[in-house]
Amino acid sequence: MLFASVVVVLGAGCVSPSPSASQLRAAAATVEITPPAGSLLYGYGARGTNRSRGVHDPLYARALVLDAGGETAALVTLDLGSIRKENTLPIRQMVQEVAGFDHVLLNASHTHSAPLFEADFPDAEGPWVRELEQKIADVILEAHALLRPARAAVGWGRASEGHNRRRVLPDGSVEMFWQNRGRMPTAPLDDSVGVLAVDGRDGEPIATVVNFAVHPVILGPGNLLVSADFPGAMAALVAERGGGVAMFLQGAAGDINPFWDKTAPEEGAFEQVRMAGERLGQEVLRVRADLAAAEAFHDPATLSVKRHLVTLDPRWDLDSPVVEEGFRRHGLESSLQRYRARFPREREAEVNTLVLGEVGEGQFALATFPGEFFVEHQLRLRAATQVPHVFFAGYTNGELAYFPTIAAAAQGGYGGREATIVEVGAGEKLVDLAAISILEQAGWLHDAPP
Repeated sequence: MLFASVVVVLGAGCVSPSPSASQLRAAAATVEITPPAGSLLYGYGARGTNRSRGVHDPLYARALVLDAGGETAALVTLDLGSIRKENTLPIRQMVQEVAGFDHVLLNASHTHSAPLFEADFPDAEGPWVRELEQKIADVILEAHALLRPARAAVGWGRASEGHNRRRVLPDGSVEMFWQNRGRMPTAPLDDSVGVLAVDGRDGEPIATVVNFAVHPVILGPGNLLVSADFPGAMAALVAERGGGVAMFLQGAAGDINPFWDKTAPEEGAFEQVRMAGERLGQEVLRVRADLAAAEAFHDPATLSVKRHLVTLDPRWDLDSPVVEEGFRRHGLESSLQRYRARFPREREAEVNTLVLGEVGEGQFALATFPGEFFVEHQLRLRAATQVPHVFFAGYTNGELAYFPTIAAAAQGGYGGREATIVEVGAGEKLVDLAAISILEQAGWLHDAPP
């Protein structure tokens, strides 16, 4: 097991003056964001237009605000299917107006038992999505008002809770492998569990951020109850056992499914959710305890953060009759309509990179991306950087659908050729950008020869 002490501070594109001059302050807060009854549910075309019939477990927005060296930022995890770029902008504006910063990273867990954003639900005069934006801004501001001296550490664990749902056949084509209840080995896969633990200087837990890459789709289209799926069960356990505010930071889960994918309620879906969440939560608690035993918590170190905006081209000619027929043939007409309506104005991808600490064992980085990245992108980012501890967060500050690898785009299959809209190679382009940015921020690349 690898342990390293880090202090995570999200700043405004600069490095804190020095570790001694920077005093970390942190605070976390939680707010319930469960929608009113009758919301349309995210994901699963098989649901049609079915609306939720109740709530199994509530949904939450959890915010961790960090401040050091004159810089402040918020990491927010959401029990939602996605977060659109257009919904992040009013949240940032509200935070900027009150607290003076707009470095807000909004990560959706990608649960498929959460609501869609409907402009007129429950009515056009008071849509729930406006209430959602206000609640998210308020929980960030609540945490900001509670800032206190803090320390942090990072550790790693393992959890076998998912499989790669794409089976490449001898001829190079792809067969989708949705369920894997027998836990047959698959590849590529990343079962690592990143744990960022933030405590007060008095040792009281403030937050536990868990970075893990598996689709939260144990609950299938037959379920019409609102639920956070297994990330909610994990968060409940970690919070109950003294981990502070427990936050699930979804990774590159684009091609990674849970073993009990799309389980019907009558087959014990909610029991599978509970067990998967608790297994993950137990591993998180073990890592957190080991960090404490190893006295891995430390005070602030150097900080750097950069925000990159990249305009992407579409993979398809959205006005082509041939493309339209292809979408229709696969039953994806609604996806094409959504892409036509939104992609021209939402094609700007936002990538954020953060680096904590100087070159050495304790250096830590976080990179965020606006879509469903295949897990190979996560593995490649970690391999491309000399930074020992890297969190990859997909589904953050945008919803640009699937980012397959170049090979997967050629092989096809869901996410490879279906349900993807960005240009071929977009994932590699953004991961390369993040890797270079991290290496520059971390001191491995320089703007002049030696």
